[in-house]
Amino acid sequence: MSKYSETARQVLEKVGGKENVKDVYHCMTRLRFKLKNESAADMEGLKAAKGVLGAQFKEDTLQVIVGTSVDEIYKELLACGKFEEHEKLDEYEAEDVKKEGFSLKKLGMGIVNTFSNSMGPLVPLFVTLGMVNIVAAVIGPTMLNLVSDQSDLYTNFYYAGQAIIYFLPVLAAITASRYFKANTFISVALTALMLYPDLTAALSVEGGYTIYGIAAPNVTYSGQIIPALLIVWIQSYVERLLNKVIPDTLKIIGVGFVTVLIMMPLSFLVLGPIGYYIGSGLTNVVLGLYNAAGPVETAIVGALMPFLTAFGIGRPIFFACMAILFANGVEYAYMPLAMVLTNFLVMGISLGYMIRSKKDGSKQMGLTCFVSTLLGGVSEPALFGIVLPNPRTFVPILISGAVSGLYLGLTKVGYYQFGPSNVMGVIGFVSAESSANFVNGCIASALAFGIALVAMLLLYKDKETTK
Repeated sequence: MSKYSETARQVLEKVGGKENVKDVYHCMTRLRFKLKNESAADMEGLKAAKGVLGAQFKEDTLQVIVGTSVDEIYKELLACGKFEEHEKLDEYEAEDVKKEGFSLKKLGMGIVNTFSNSMGPLVPLFVTLGMVNIVAAVIGPTMLNLVSDQSDLYTNFYYAGQAIIYFLPVLAAITASRYFKANTFISVALTALMLYPDLTAALSVEGGYTIYGIAAPNVTYSGQIIPALLIVWIQSYVERLLNKVIPDTLKIIGVGFVTVLIMMPLSFLVLGPIGYYIGSGLTNVVLGLYNAAGPVETAIVGALMPFLTAFGIGRPIFFACMAILFANGVEYAYMPLAMVLTNFLVMGISLGYMIRSKKDGSKQMGLTCFVSTLLGGVSEPALFGIVLPNPRTFVPILISGAVSGLYLGLTKVGYYQFGPSNVMGVIGFVSAESSANFVNGCIASALAFGIALVAMLLLYKDKETTK
């Protein structure tokens, strides 16, 4: 019997037993139950169960927050209830969106799900991209100056990073084709065509490339995400239509060929330019806000970031800023806060909560949340298990986020590449242009952690202490 067996047993008991469970699956931090009778779930008992950090109903799904041990608990749960196993869901994919009717919420969630399911599988590659860029920056002339920028060692790492960014549309097309259920090889061919050197050169000249006699807009597609997603999305509909109208005997020849014939003009004349200008528009909005408000913007975002993360409000902003990061090589307004500072802030809140709490269960929760964020880079257990149930944590969060965000804006710290989301996330501040960016990023992170911890020690009182 593993150490997670008791947690699985208690959870199953509190949701009403295995007879009350229609289905169960999980994402990165939560068990998700479809129940036959929702009223049979003992919510208070569930929240008090061993290893459970929180529980809530969202739409018709019961979400039980258990943190980074969710995989092990899920396996024990399957064994206890003899349930059918499902693959782990993406955190955004797992959000329930009603199928029927149209609404702005459904449209917004559809856009977010498209980004998360298309770009989510590429996150390990982004971390690799960050690491090779960091090595090039550290050994190069900007920082340690161990080798020149003409050195084979330097250029090997530099070229690896540049190649990943250049061919990002092709990589995004692969993952998007799986999400939209389009032919992956056709998706790759369409996006690779947009990066073909001769065609890229032609697109750089006014009227340099025409398709079916129509001049294509002068757009550069290397490193662009949104055009690739739009192309694969429309490609999936074209293929479905062709599979319906083309006889079975001709499908192997006709579907792919006709798809390319249709998608080429759509890609270069409509979808590609639209995606490019959407990305440019988002860039202008975010950068315009940062340029106009500067430190005020980063202070406000820093103070609100934990709440934006907890309620999912920040996801569309995150994906817009991720596009800016890949397009410009750096992002200032949002990514430094979302990817690094918030985790350090949450670590300070969790540690302060552990120290100030009187009950052993609360202390254990504080330690679990602290370790989950420190090593695993997962802040949800703390946000749902400590922050939201305890309004007394709000003032320390606002103070810490505002001060560290203000410092970030005053020193103009940028986020240059994806790194681990845990305590090592500060490597995202490593810049090939200046070592000051990394130093100031680390100082801002230390401020977020230290101020949150001190504010919790001075201001936070748990219910037992208050009583």
